Amino acid sequence: MKRKKYEQRKQHFIPACYLKAWLDPSAPKTSKNTPYVWLFDKKGQNPKAKAPEKIFRESDMYTLTTPDGGDDLRLEHSLGTVESNFTKVRASKFNFKRPLTKGDWLWVCLFAATVHNRTAASRDHFLSQMEEVKEMFEKVAGPDWETRTIEPELPAHVDRSRAYIPQPGDFDNLKEMTTTTLLNSAADVILPTLLGMHKTVLYTTDPLGFITTDAPSTWCDPTAYRRHPFERAVGLGNPAIEITLPISPAQCLLFTHHPVGPLYAEIGLDRVDALNHRHAVHAPTTVITQSKETRDLWFQVIEPPADSWEALHPDPDERRRWTSPDCPLELRDFIQRGHFDRQR
Repeated sequence: MKRKKYEQRKQHFIPACYLKAWLDPSAPKTSKNTPYVWLFDKKGQNPKAKAPEKIFRESDMYTLTTPDGGDDLRLEHSLGTVESNFTKVRASKFNFKRPLTKGDWLWVCLFAATVHNRTAASRDHFLSQMEEVKEMFEKVAGPDWETRTIEPELPAHVDRSRAYIPQPGDFDNLKEMTTTTLLNSAADVILPTLLGMHKTVLYTTDPLGFITTDAPSTWCDPTAYRRHPFERAVGLGNPAIEITLPISPAQCLLFTHHPVGPLYAEIGLDRVDALNHRHAVHAPTTVITQSKETRDLWFQVIEPPADSWEALHPDPDERRRWTSPDCPLELRDFIQRGHFDRQR
């Protein structure tokens, strides 16, 4: 049965309680005025004042379906618990620069893990990948693959226990599968890593402060620009990875694999602007601030540094024939002999 419109739940993929730290402090405080944050596009243009409750939400984004066709709201309720506990830690500890207990860090890290994977951008990216897997598998296996009882043959070098082999029903509800897969990954993979990383709360007295985005948790390897674009993927195992999560306009949480300072470390305006630029670059569509005032350099397109891979390899021919140092010798020779050029 189709549910009535009023039964659909608007669920936030960027929590409203998180965004309330960016409410414009200069907004008129009257009973008729709804507190708001400022939204900009990735170029720093088209400013809009919006209430946190009215933005970054979708109908039934985390609602699953029970076997009898009803609504399963466990994910929504669990995320609500994480949000509530993070907000308490922010109000009682971060805002006063107090040390955190292990329990506090558990909630903070769980919030950072889930907010990375629960966004619409993360969902859409993973969903598009699964759609491609589905299309490729159905093209190879044929339309009747779900009714076959024979296990598919695999190459001799492939370990069947470690290979993903689609099973009947795997693609029946990709949207719900994507949601549960991403949130399970946040709890099982990202959370343990964050708990073991060094944590620093960067803070500033700059009146504009830190911005946030529609993907608040940013994973960045500051050394990646020195590598070929194909080798710039950022994972939790990257030794130089920096995970930043703005907590408020005054504070930004930094996770690293190596100590960078005390728990609370004040940073200068240049570093604040650099982080804001990083967050704006990595934003899927939207930047959030506490003020209509911004700085142009947050949204500037920066030329590659002098020691970047692009600057050190200006020859187009050399760029096209590049292969990773980790590429097997026989495959590297195969590529460098121009085999792929002849196929074009």
